[in-house]
Amino acid sequence: FGSSARPAPATLLFLPAPIEPGRPAAMAAPPEKKQKTGEEDKPEEETAAEDAEMKDEEAKPKEEVPKAPEPPKELEVDAPACSKPKVKDTMCFLTPDTTLNVLQSEHNNVLMSLNEGGIRHLYAGARANIGVKAGRYLFEVKIVEFVTVPDLPNTGNRTVMMKNMVRVGFSTAGSSLVLGCGTENICFDSLGGMMHNDHKDKHVGAKCDRDSVMGVLLNLEKDSPNFNTISLFKDGQRVSQPMKLPESLQGKTLFPHVSFKNATLHVNCGPAHLAPLPFSCRLVQDASKADAVVTKYEEPKAGKYEVLFPAGLPDEGTFDWLDGFLEKNNSYMELSDRAILSWAAQSGIWRSRGHGPMSSNDRPDRNFHVPELDDDSVKRAVYAMAPMQGRNYVVMEVRGNLLKDERTQILSHFDPALFRRTACVVMGEPPAEFKKKSQQIMLQQKQEASDKLFEAKKLEERRKKMLAKKQKELETIKRKAEFEKKKVEFEKKKQEWEEKKKAAEEKEEKFEEEEPKEPEEEAPEEEKDADEDEKEEEPPKAELTDEEKKVFFVARDTKDLTPMVMSASFPKFSVPSKEDGFDDVRYEWAKGPKSEKYLKEWILERKLNTRVEDLQPSAWFSQQWAKWGTATKAWHHKMTEYRTALGQKSAAKAAREAKKAAAKKAAEEKEKKEGEDQKVGEEKKEGEEKEEQKKEEAAAMEVDEEDEEPFDFDAVDVFGAEDILNVGAATPLFKEFQPEDWAMMTLRFELHVLTHAFRRDVDDPERLGIHLDHLAFYYQRYFKKNLTPRDFGVDTFANLVDLVNDCVFVTPQKVLESQLSAELETFGAFVKVTEEARRYRTLRLALGEESAELKLSGSAFYGQRAHKKQWNSHQNQGGGRQQKGDWQQKGDWQQKGQQKGDWQQKGDWQQKGQQKADWQQKGQQKGDWQQKGQQKGDWQQQQQQQQQQ
Repeated sequence: FGSSARPAPATLLFLPAPIEPGRPAAMAAPPEKKQKTGEEDKPEEETAAEDAEMKDEEAKPKEEVPKAPEPPKELEVDAPACSKPKVKDTMCFLTPDTTLNVLQSEHNNVLMSLNEGGIRHLYAGARANIGVKAGRYLFEVKIVEFVTVPDLPNTGNRTVMMKNMVRVGFSTAGSSLVLGCGTENICFDSLGGMMHNDHKDKHVGAKCDRDSVMGVLLNLEKDSPNFNTISLFKDGQRVSQPMKLPESLQGKTLFPHVSFKNATLHVNCGPAHLAPLPFSCRLVQDASKADAVVTKYEEPKAGKYEVLFPAGLPDEGTFDWLDGFLEKNNSYMELSDRAILSWAAQSGIWRSRGHGPMSSNDRPDRNFHVPELDDDSVKRAVYAMAPMQGRNYVVMEVRGNLLKDERTQILSHFDPALFRRTACVVMGEPPAEFKKKSQQIMLQQKQEASDKLFEAKKLEERRKKMLAKKQKELETIKRKAEFEKKKVEFEKKKQEWEEKKKAAEEKEEKFEEEEPKEPEEEAPEEEKDADEDEKEEEPPKAELTDEEKKVFFVARDTKDLTPMVMSASFPKFSVPSKEDGFDDVRYEWAKGPKSEKYLKEWILERKLNTRVEDLQPSAWFSQQWAKWGTATKAWHHKMTEYRTALGQKSAAKAAREAKKAAAKKAAEEKEKKEGEDQKVGEEKKEGEEKEEQKKEEAAAMEVDEEDEEPFDFDAVDVFGAEDILNVGAATPLFKEFQPEDWAMMTLRFELHVLTHAFRRDVDDPERLGIHLDHLAFYYQRYFKKNLTPRDFGVDTFANLVDLVNDCVFVTPQKVLESQLSAELETFGAFVKVTEEARRYRTLRLALGEESAELKLSGSAFYGQRAHKKQWNSHQNQGGGRQQKGDWQQKGDWQQKGQQKGDWQQKGDWQQKGQQKADWQQKGQQKGDWQQKGQQKGDWQQQQQQQQQQ
């Protein structure tokens, strides 16, 4: 809508006579004489002084008060008789030069505006078909009525609160239909102001009410003193002085133009006046053919106007193509939300902010804080009025034109008997002209960003220089102060020395004190500012890289569609065809099948990297999640029973040992009390009895030790265990699990079930799975909690998945994939995998690999806090691994190895791997867990079958 530069306000051609130089604007009144009351009390000297002062004031010449300036003389004269040929066309308002809310009569140019709903707040505009490029001409506008509209609550939007307004003026062909916007028009309003380029000069004219006749006089006569001026008359009387035309309008053909809201106007261009002026003047309808230009539009082909439906992919130059098309074809009117917002902006309606997070180019935020404007009433009125008016349209709906149902619905508004409905497919690689323009815009954006960075850098450097300069100035001031201080001290010492010397000379004594030396330091000179000689540095010129030159479309901060709308709509995008009801399908870029192929590839790519915003977990997922909760609850209950049993065994063993110790002590005391004088026979007999008792006790101890035969848990084959709740001696496979092991096992299951649930819920074979970039989004959507890699001690989601790559992994397409089947009989596989990972991690830590340590924190323990508390409680009660013989309680891992046979005693870990086979070789000897799964019909075989399918 034209340049944003605002020219200087138009000035009055005639001004009041200037006041003479040196003459004051107003004469100050002489001071009043004091009343001579109580003069008998004043001294004679004071009375005489006052009399003399009064005489001096009376002797001064009195200055005259200037009179109010007389109104300037009217320089417009009567129009001479003209015998030149006149315009034959009748002045009217052609439909392409009016806004959609203008209703005009068939005769006499009576104009009305729509006054219902939000559209009543928008200005109606109409430009006449006859313009003038020379001469002096007038057109008149009578305000027939001001429509009464209901009051609105105070919304802070001042433009909306202005109910009735009329603007009259002149504009150039093809400019904005709302007067006052841009540099290509100038106007007066009914409040007495003048507007140009969104700037209003108040109190230029007079207020006009109902039944007032506003006359606008345009003077383009070169010989006239009012050449290139515009004036306003009310009821035939001048209410504004001739206002100079802005430079942007001089030398151009100007057309009569009106803009109004909530009003009815009668526009009169001749031949007779509604309100004659003080001088004779010709109306626009009476213009000479040589002074006038008549606007004409080509008749539509086959008597039908055209409606275009551009179908372009989001963020691939659709709006850029439209802007270029409208620039070349100004007879087309855009129908879109952005066009409505532009209309509201030209009407001066204020918005609270621009594009918000839920805004897009296709559906921008309104935020007018006016209910009638924030709803869709304006859009409904536009689509209701457009099919009734004969003109060409461009229906710009990015999403709607790509969806068959919506474009068919919009298509039904336009009668095929009156409009030719054409689909414009804007897909594929654009032509060279479009690429060149896109690169120019990208270069401009890059240059602007570079200039901002350059200015910021310059400001920072300037700030540092000013800081350094200030520091130097402070140092200079400090040195000067020190020098002055030394100089004062020197003067003082020298004066004292001279006094002492003089006193010694008077006493004729020998004076040997050395004369003080003057400080040699000189006052530092002020340094010159180095910035004064520096030349103004120009910002660097930006250039596009080779990669940027390969980009065809300009990236905008605001996208064409919001992520929510995009994800819900793009799978259903299709190329328009005649089957949809179009009369013609025009391919602007890629032709025919190439556009369809391009769209299909585009959709497949978006299915891989676009989130499904409206995805909801299914019942299958809820069942699996509930089963998992039941299983983990049973496992934790088993751990509680196991630790309780260990505590009971430990307590019973301690009681037996205490009982044996007490019996032994009692026997020793009894034996000591017996006298030495007993007979040898008795002693022998008693000795035999004691020997038999000892044998019985030893046999009982052997029985106890046999009952507590140690169970070698480390020798258990993890993947060979048939029952994870009892791998031997009523010991569960997860007996060594710490809270972090439970957390990692839960993460394995969550990622596993998430991959399968996503495929089931999306139900789209073209979606390969969850893209790694969207893992956090889907995790939160399904589990209602956040997934943060830092809580698991890693920085990226790729590293997070790598922690559990024994269950899930990332494909080369960055898609999450599970190694387990979707349908599992039990969840024991997750316990086995987690136990194997724990053993391998423990081995690596024993070898000094600190990187093997899990560093979990925060929400990684979500759901494990209650079990962690319970686990700590068992430790405090003496249960669990501590009573079983935890390596921390009985000694570290070296002591544990010594008690049960350390792995070093059995051989180095390599030797142990040779004896038992390495953990990988062991899997091969006993049947690798994946191969074993194939033999037993394990989850791996089922997953491989799915991959083969």
